[in-house]
Amino acid sequence: MLSVSISSGWRRAVRADRRAAALPWDALQPLDRASSAHWRIAVPADSRTATAPWSRVSTRDVGTVGAWQPASPQDRPSGAMTWASVPVKDAWQSSGWNHSIRAVDVRLRLIYNPKPARRDTTVAAGHRRVNEFGPRFNAETALQDSLYVPGPNWLVFEFGGRPYFPSTAPSVFFDFRYVPATPAIQPTDMRPAKVRWQSARRLSLSSTLPWGRARQVDGALTDMPYVDYPGPVKPLPEPPPDPEILDTYMIANTVNLVVLPSRTPIEAKNVRVALDADSFSWSFSADIFTQAALDLVRPDADGAKTVELDINGWKWVLLVERYSRQLRFPAEAYSINGATRPQLLAAPYAPLRTSLNNAPINAAQAAEAELLNTGFTLAWLAADWTLPAGAFSYQSQTAMQVIARLAETVGGVVRPARDADALEVVPRYPAPPWAWEDVDTPISRIIPPAMMTELGGEWTPQPAWNACYTSGTSHGVSMLVRRAGTAGDNPTPDVFDDWLTDQPANQARGIHELSKGGNIEIVSFTIPLFPFADDHGVGLVLPAQLCRVPESSGAWVGLCLAVDISAEGTGAVRVKQQIKLERHH
Repeated sequence: MLSVSISSGWRRAVRADRRAAALPWDALQPLDRASSAHWRIAVPADSRTATAPWSRVSTRDVGTVGAWQPASPQDRPSGAMTWASVPVKDAWQSSGWNHSIRAVDVRLRLIYNPKPARRDTTVAAGHRRVNEFGPRFNAETALQDSLYVPGPNWLVFEFGGRPYFPSTAPSVFFDFRYVPATPAIQPTDMRPAKVRWQSARRLSLSSTLPWGRARQVDGALTDMPYVDYPGPVKPLPEPPPDPEILDTYMIANTVNLVVLPSRTPIEAKNVRVALDADSFSWSFSADIFTQAALDLVRPDADGAKTVELDINGWKWVLLVERYSRQLRFPAEAYSINGATRPQLLAAPYAPLRTSLNNAPINAAQAAEAELLNTGFTLAWLAADWTLPAGAFSYQSQTAMQVIARLAETVGGVVRPARDADALEVVPRYPAPPWAWEDVDTPISRIIPPAMMTELGGEWTPQPAWNACYTSGTSHGVSMLVRRAGTAGDNPTPDVFDDWLTDQPANQARGIHELSKGGNIEIVSFTIPLFPFADDHGVGLVLPAQLCRVPESSGAWVGLCLAVDISAEGTGAVRVKQQIKLERHH
């Protein structure tokens, strides 16, 4: 094994002769650069040599090598796209929400009021608001302010200090037409009308409607000639005359009671005849003196006897239905009771019937059909309506029950005649209470307080209803009847009836139900029964008639509910007429 030890001293090296061939152990000699690499910082070498020296990497050809440095802008061809903002595309294919579209029309347009070009409305529609708060646009003044009106001389344009004269074949055309800009839409009722948000107010339509309250003319009496109406025209009843006010009234009362058809007189006392709105016949009672008189009028196997009562010329034809007698030695007393002839249409005289209509029928026709072969006539003055097939049906009822039910369906009453076989169906309220003070309210009687011998009143308030829901059941319609000018927030109990099959019936029934509410006072008073031929007195007051009472504190109107006529004593009797009126405050 051979071990070679090489060592050097620790001192500074000295330069040796570069030309020496040998390499001494005490100095380093530079070697050939072409064949060796010095241990020092590399210097740039010739980049054309095949060898790469240990120095900084030289820059390569940019066209073949991608240098690791920031790219510099190159010469772009005509079709290349630069690294800049994206150009605007064709406006026909996209609707841009910017102002980058440029005019493409090569023609030169010279206008007096240049404005931004509008977009193509076929591609995108502009969204604009109306001009709510701007100044009002006046087309006349706007045209005067914007148009230029030339003078009598020619217009001469100068371009570059030289006047311009158009050629015969110019390449540039001037368009001097003026198209005014379309103003924005302005609401016409936005500025003058101011709507405030507040709670609704209840208005009185009777005081705000200039044409007054409408009244029903279909079926009601009227004297207005209609050119296009070929039917009959009924005249309006004349208003009642004002009774003559005297210090003293001298009335020679007469009371006569005779048996028909023989007209045998009967001496009677305490005669009383009465009628209320819910009855279909007058009630009658009287006291007679002898058994012989009782034998003339009491019912027998042939039925009830008929008598005629005459009080101051007002006549009643009555049926004596019942009698009573009290014998106590040495006195005897006999009394009779009866009613007018319409009682024959009710039990126990009239038979019970059942019916069902196979075709539509009016209420008036249905009521008249119940009186066939009875000798009675009917005047239907209430609201009429149509009952469809199968709706007008009843079972085991008399003719009077059917007629009374038909009248009740629309809020009417049956008012019998006094001395004839006749009936009339009238509304209980000829006009609703809130319209009693109107000019066209049908007033039947005027009762001055000077004629009243007795006066009383009873306060019977009811809820102030302002709406009513009426409806049929198996047939018909439903209707909410609301008083005009009110909110309808206080309704009556709902009304359901099988025969409410048409709108006129529902409306009439709803008005009837609303009329029963409010602050009501029942006023009762007594007045004389003036003779039948006396035109200066009050006369006989009937139920469902409106009466005006001209009190000193103010006139008011009341509805007659009942009338009671009594003749007390024998011979020179005293006749009184007691009336009950329904007054609404």
